[in-house]
Parts: sequence; C-alpha cells; structure tokens
Amino acid sequence: MPISRNRLIVVALVATHALLLLAYTLPQSWVPTRLQGVAQRYVRPLFHQQWNLFAPDPPLCACSIEVGLSDGIWQPIISPQEHYLVRRMARPLADHIHDRNQHGDTVVMPVLAQALRRLTRDLEHPSTVRFRSVSRCVVDPAHPEGRSLEIIELVLP
Repeated sequence: MPISRNRLIVVALVATHALLLLAYTLPQSWVPTRLQGVAQRYVRPLFHQQWNLFAPDPPLCACSIEVGLSDGIWQPIISPQEHYLVRRMARPLADHIHDRNQHGDTVVMPVLAQALRRLTRDLEHPSTVRFRSVSRCVVDPAHPEGRSLEIIELVLP
C-alpha cells in the first residue's frame, strides 16, 4: 500500500510541475491571472528560457531611434519610405537600446554607437547629429490604444 501512496505523490508533483510550466508558457489570454502569478513565481527563478510554446504576445513597447539634426528637427533614423528590410534592421537596434535604457544605461555601447553612426553617414553633417530613444508603451494591455511616451537622449562614446 505505501508504494501506491508514494506513486500518487510523485504523480501529483509531476502533474503540478507540468501544469505550472504550461500556465507559464501558454498565451496570457488563455490562463487565469491568479494562476499566471503562481506560475511566474515557480518558473522564473529556475526554468525561465524566454521562449513561448505558441506565438508570443505582441511587444508592449514600440521603440525607435530618432536623429536630431542641426536645425533642431528630429526624424526617425530610418525613413518610413525606406524598403521594409532596411526599416526592419533598425528595430532590433532600437529595442536593444531601449532595454539598456530601462536599466538606467543611457551611454550606448561602442558597437551600437558605431551602428548608429553608420546609419546616419549619408546626412550632411553626420558628426553633429544627436540621437534619442523613443518608446511608446502600452499602459494597460486591456486598452492597447493608450500609450505612454518616453524619450531618452542617448550619449555616444
């Protein structure tokens, strides 16, 4: 009899573990909020790998890098008229810089500063341009149309 009791405990532990991993991995709209909190407290310290079983939830922040010209006008580092692939190159750069800004780091890493300078080398006076990170973040996921605006001046080494 004790063997079946031990087996029942092991099965319950494995089932609970699998349920919490599934609740953590499934899209947020499929899992009750309370269970999400429990799953996050269980999974994040030991098992978090930053991937999703299904398509990931859309990002809450839209990030971009803007260039300040000598006349005081700010414009996107990549023009909206550029080819899709060119515009797509700037997005990960903006996301990476935004993530660093969230940790209080406004001095851009040298390799990223070099990438920013290369993207602006066709301007009239590329040495006088300034850069800033612009992020428009969803305040309440239930109402994605409401966004906050955060602008951070970047310092290039």
